[in-house]
Amino acid sequence: MSTVIDIVASIIIGGMMLGIILKLNGTAAQSVYLNSGEVVCQQNLVVQAQILETDFRRIGYCADYTNIQDPTKAIISADTASIKFVADIDQNGVMDTIYYYLGPATALVATANPRDKILYRVVNGVTPTGSDAGITRFYLVYFNYVGDTIHCPVTAANLPLITDVELNMNIENTSIDSSQIYAYWRQEKLAIPNIKNR
Repeated sequence: MSTVIDIVASIIIGGMMLGIILKLNGTAAQSVYLNSGEVVCQQNLVVQAQILETDFRRIGYCADYTNIQDPTKAIISADTASIKFVADIDQNGVMDTIYYYLGPATALVATANPRDKILYRVVNGVTPTGSDAGITRFYLVYFNYVGDTIHCPVTAANLPLITDVELNMNIENTSIDSSQIYAYWRQEKLAIPNIKNR
């Protein structure tokens, strides 16, 4: 009888151990999945931030100083989720027109997240190129030379007053419909040196 009890106890203890091992394995797999999702979000955010900062710092810039335009006309239009400006993006001495705008959520069907949108970048009016990095929010705030906020929509009279831009961006994981894996970036008062040098 004691042998049967030992066998039953061993089965029970073995089953409990197996359950604990399976639970640990599931938790470890979920942790790896979430961590890799966070890493992808952060990498996407860094790439987008570098592109935006580089382009925005070149507003009004031209490699050939004889082609530099009036700095007060460097920003053509500005709103909370879009901006159009002139800059020598490819540094060839010729001014380009760059237009950033955030597309609607319905425009992106290639990802599992229904909230992400495409941030479009149009250079010289050619076909827009977009980033499907999981951007769910792209928000711009504009400031004048004394630091006061210029409220949107920015009127034509206020465009020449813009000297600084605050960039805000949220990126969520594109592989799942989850707002738990996200990254947020804000560049407070990004100075536009070519406009400030007027």
